[in-house]
Amino acid sequence: MPEYSNQFIIQEKPSLNGNDFFEIENGKNQKIIIRGNNPISIASGFNYYLKHVANCHISWNGDQLNLPSKLPPIIQKIRKESLYKSNFNFNYCTFNYTMLWWDWNRWEREIDFMALNGVNMPLAIVGMEAVWYNFLKRYNYSDKDAKEFISGPGYTAWWLMGNLEGRGGPMTSEWIEGRIVLQKKILKRMRKLGMRPVLPGFVGLVPTSLDKVVPSAKLLDQGKWLNDTRPAVLNPETPLFDEMAKAWYEELDNLYGSVDAFSGDLFHEGGKTHGLDIGNIAAKVQKHMIEYNPNSIWCIQGWGGNPKKTLLEGLKDENTLIIELCGEYFKNWRKTDGFNGKPWVFSTIIQYGGNVGLHGRLKDLANNLIDAQSIKNEPIGIGTTWESIEINPIINDFLSDMRWESNVPDIEEWCENYAVRRYGFDSENIRKGWNIILKTAYGTYKNHRRPTESIFCAPPSLKVKKASPFAASIKVHYDQRDFRDAINLMLLDAEIGADQATYKYDIVDFTRQFMANAAQIPYNLMVKAFQEKNISAFEESAGQFLEMIDDQDRLLATETSFLLGKWINDARKSTTTPKQIAQNESNARVLITTWTKEKSGLDNYAWREWNGLLSTYYKPRWELFINNLRNQLNGASAQKTDFYSFQSKWSNQKWEDQNYLINPIGNPLKIAKELIKKWSFLIDNPEKYMGPKTKKTDKIETSKEAR
Repeated sequence: MPEYSNQFIIQEKPSLNGNDFFEIENGKNQKIIIRGNNPISIASGFNYYLKHVANCHISWNGDQLNLPSKLPPIIQKIRKESLYKSNFNFNYCTFNYTMLWWDWNRWEREIDFMALNGVNMPLAIVGMEAVWYNFLKRYNYSDKDAKEFISGPGYTAWWLMGNLEGRGGPMTSEWIEGRIVLQKKILKRMRKLGMRPVLPGFVGLVPTSLDKVVPSAKLLDQGKWLNDTRPAVLNPETPLFDEMAKAWYEELDNLYGSVDAFSGDLFHEGGKTHGLDIGNIAAKVQKHMIEYNPNSIWCIQGWGGNPKKTLLEGLKDENTLIIELCGEYFKNWRKTDGFNGKPWVFSTIIQYGGNVGLHGRLKDLANNLIDAQSIKNEPIGIGTTWESIEINPIINDFLSDMRWESNVPDIEEWCENYAVRRYGFDSENIRKGWNIILKTAYGTYKNHRRPTESIFCAPPSLKVKKASPFAASIKVHYDQRDFRDAINLMLLDAEIGADQATYKYDIVDFTRQFMANAAQIPYNLMVKAFQEKNISAFEESAGQFLEMIDDQDRLLATETSFLLGKWINDARKSTTTPKQIAQNESNARVLITTWTKEKSGLDNYAWREWNGLLSTYYKPRWELFINNLRNQLNGASAQKTDFYSFQSKWSNQKWEDQNYLINPIGNPLKIAKELIKKWSFLIDNPEKYMGPKTKKTDKIETSKEAR
């Protein structure tokens, strides 16, 4: 917004009580003064003005910046003071499931977006390949052996967390050098804005081959993580541990300058302690961080039963920060009385694995945040540690506001106002539509930690329950007819919103969810017809189901965020050498389908409801299954469908074999209207629709036109 820069006055002013704050008021010559104690506070104040005064919106899925030539004045001076010191952002997994192929332009926008949203402690793990490479070379590893330990681009999160080594690699030197350049730009921008980037510290993880290169190394075997051998842990009671910790921080500093916030977890998602005192191990890990930088903070993930009380007992409060990854659901902060007195961050995981689905449990999220603030050891930050981002922007927007509020607002009112500023126009249809969406797709339901999954993307079977292998479900918890009515209400304003990217994105995303939900009806009828040996009914339902996949693919072709082609093209263009291009494309394909090249329990974990993936991967997979059932109805014996051969063949393809859209095509609003009209009969037929139904007393009022 450079054209508006002369209408703002920016002032940095010290905080008198140590809390972050911003103020917004009218200045001379009708200018807007934004004042704060640091760049993050000022950026947050600027964003607050855009959102709550100028009715604008900046998001992952488009911006709405319809401003008058003269900015609207402040009616009454605004001052916001934050309760929070440490607002953490990113999960290790985010760097692979979403940010894997980002270039500097995309990273620069995200860093600025973080500042607007009050984030001051972002995880920053790009470029760690070079730190590890230099570190291992220091201990006489060859170029080949060092690179064999380092994972491929698609698996750096799990490599750095200590879950695996070498998978998807080895990387080329060109890629490693490119990541150094990118990380230096990332860190420079973060630090310029006053952020405190969090980089991996030394927690004792080393290659399982270390004792072959350094015979004095005493290794603690960590066993397996699913199919993968975990890196070993260097025995912390040996002198080599002290030596290697010092060497790690020297190499980190040499590449990326002084660091004072570190990530790293002991025994993440399993591992073996070998009877050692984990409190003593943790104390030693932290001791080396503090020796490197006395102001160091060790940021430890609260996940899967970790960190244990015995581990926390060995740590200094002032140098420790627990990031409760899924605090809005698991509420481990309550079970541990605020992590036994250690400073902690109330953080959320709304999205997993890059999966596409509306989700947020917004009212429960708000209530749990209120509860967390009421315990004796209340959180010192609000975090967003999603495994993947760029979807469900309303949740990120809500958490951004909460970083500057001492009270949680009325959620229904807040949600309606969110819609108005997101789209840039106000209407009864938009407000009513979002009110319904809040109570349906963004509602709170028992055991509903993850988004409702798409049956299109689920591994085919006669008893489909979920798409992902873990803690997931395709169950729709709300009345699909209410949800459909909400979309119809919003589509009544299609002419007004036709040129607004945020409006079009939401219509596509909501219609996508409608289609994924409704498709369970022909699936169930197909299974029923097969079991009853009713060939004509089977063919009708199977045909409808496959046609819905085609329609979904066509809908998603209209929105850049839902294009497989962009994901693969970004992977290919992020490098220049043929070898690295091939590796990037292979990692990109495998990660979102089978996850590993061999069979594993992670197959389909990172499913994506995307154009191109629906047409060339999910639909053919369903066709294999349906053809098998059809053959049985025609007298053939039952055969186990070999999905893996097809999946493996697809993931081994190259762009030259089959390319995909990299730019959107089609009219999103026209197609959305068409598909809702075309497929609404499935949920309007009481003999077919067996899902949840809104009770008469709870019935949400909608306009007659929406029906």
